Amino acid sequence: MNRMSVYAFTWFTLVLAGAIVMAVLSLCNKPVKIMELVFSGGFWAANEKYEYYSDGAVFFKDFARGQESSSILLPNYILDELVRRVSLLLEKYPNGLKLKPMGGADYFTYNLTVYHKGDTVSFYWTDLSEEPPKELIYLHSLLREINGFASNRHNVIFYSKIDRLAFSRGEALHMAVIAVNLGGKDYQYCSPTPCAPDFKASVKTPSGSKIELFPIGYDPGKACVQVVQERVLKAGDMIQSEYEYTVDEGGVYVVEAYFPYADWEETRHYSSLEIMVY
Repeated sequence: MNRMSVYAFTWFTLVLAGAIVMAVLSLCNKPVKIMELVFSGGFWAANEKYEYYSDGAVFFKDFARGQESSSILLPNYILDELVRRVSLLLEKYPNGLKLKPMGGADYFTYNLTVYHKGDTVSFYWTDLSEEPPKELIYLHSLLREINGFASNRHNVIFYSKIDRLAFSRGEALHMAVIAVNLGGKDYQYCSPTPCAPDFKASVKTPSGSKIELFPIGYDPGKACVQVVQERVLKAGDMIQSEYEYTVDEGGVYVVEAYFPYADWEETRHYSSLEIMVY
């Protein structure tokens, strides 16, 4: 083999090796599907499919209306929260769950498939099933907000998050309430006063009391001018408030939050959490 042939062979070998390395890296870096939700049924015969990927991509397809597939990209902090809630659910129900309807007709069905470490775990429930476990409700509450944005129903994702869903009496629960404007336009809203919080949060105790919660460091007794204030959540921005509350009764607590605070606003976003106290 002459010198030119050796050079050509060496060059070809290097190019081929480089191509193989790039192909392997491409496969390693390829986003994987975390889960898939099919929402169907109801009086208007819904048939929607959502796919969630490890890079934050969410793909939406509306089969009932023949809508072309569309996609969004979630910020990392929402993706991280989504993955955390999936982990909470799988920790409690590693083999999945199926809740059949308890009667009625024209009910909505939810078929959630989670892809985890090579396994496929399925969760099935309807709006006429027995109440799903709190871990599934917690995950679905965030999925509902993400899906609303993916399907162009709203631009603001609003959710509450907490480190765990079960506490002992006397413990303090720490909660964050978050509103994110992922749309391309600013979101304008009104506040009852310049001092009012952005969110209206409350907790319902097992004994039936309802207590309003205020952000940590906020003084509800502070004097404030009584005038409506216009506020803006700019496109791409986020608002977050943190709360703390000590639970002293056994049973189920329900923590609710609304955005904006003013109850006269035509559009208000809602979030709810169920906490078990032993």
